[in-house]
Amino acid sequence: MSQKLRWTIRIGTVFYCVYMLLVANSYQFMALNVFLAYIPIEISFYFGRVNRKSFYFIAAFWLIFYPNAPYLFTDFFHLAELTIYQGQNQIFLQSIHDWSKFVLLATGILVYGILGMSTLFTLNYEARKKGLVTKNWQFGLVTFLISGLSSLAIFVGRFDRLHSAYLFTKPVNTLQIIFFQWSQEKWLFIFLLTVFQLILLGMIFTIKQQK
Repeated sequence: MSQKLRWTIRIGTVFYCVYMLLVANSYQFMALNVFLAYIPIEISFYFGRVNRKSFYFIAAFWLIFYPNAPYLFTDFFHLAELTIYQGQNQIFLQSIHDWSKFVLLATGILVYGILGMSTLFTLNYEARKKGLVTKNWQFGLVTFLISGLSSLAIFVGRFDRLHSAYLFTKPVNTLQIIFFQWSQEKWLFIFLLTVFQLILLGMIFTIKQQK
């Protein structure tokens, strides 16, 4: 990715977050969610600048924040708050105010969700260059494990209201909630979200191959 494109993403992120925080009253939470989803994107810019030993450290740091990207897709349920749809067989309302909210929310989710998840392929590319991943099945296994861990993180983020930053501020309590509190609903949610992520990653991979 060129430096020009990187700075375009950085500046666009700042504008989006500031606007959502100060102007879009209904969706102020998107400023934080998008910022957290942007962090793995920024980290991925440095994958190719570090040596093999430092790559492990930066990859681990990336992994902590990566789940914030697929987490964004769960924010689509906030569209239910809009009044543009009144139920089955009803006419959609032409409320420009609500449609603008739809555009703002969908833009943040799709742009940073997809860009953030695509950094998994950047990780794979740099890992191959450094000789850490040599076979396709290894990348497939890593992709599956990361998607599963991300689904687990999404569950505790959505239902236990934990953010990635809590791993630094409240590490013991956060790890206890993540790994030692289980239920049938938690297992099923993780399964569904893992499948969903693999589908999205498959779509991103297909688009990359077409290039």
